[in-house]
Amino acid sequence: MKFFFDDLKFFLNKNFSNRVKIEGKCKSCGECCRTIVFYVGDVPVTTKEQFELLKKWDKKYNNFEIFGTAPDGVLYFKCKALKDNGKCRVYFFRSIACRLYPKYNSFFFTRGYELKDTCGYYQKTSKQFKDFVK
Repeated sequence: MKFFFDDLKFFLNKNFSNRVKIEGKCKSCGECCRTIVFYVGDVPVTTKEQFELLKKWDKKYNNFEIFGTAPDGVLYFKCKALKDNGKCRVYFFRSIACRLYPKYNSFFFTRGYELKDTCGYYQKTSKQFKDFVK
């Protein structure tokens, strides 16, 4: 019986919960290309050694370099194709993750998947709180 309720709860949440939509347009500031966080499973990369292992595991990580450290010790990475003006050197040949950002991010994640205030993209809910209260 427990499985039935778990399945029912999943179905109701999936079909009737509030949806978040990403809207807006890129302003070409390059900030999202400077604050990339890589994960190994659910754990963010925090050491140079972990990053070196990632590069051995998959060559696409060679396109990034360590850019800084968050207060909690998580490493920030920067794309090597990012120019000083925030534009991409390989714009027409960029990866699928970059093409679909911020709608797709299985390859890399911005810190906590929060859009920066300066970003041209913003999150919008499909329903406002007042729509749930009658």
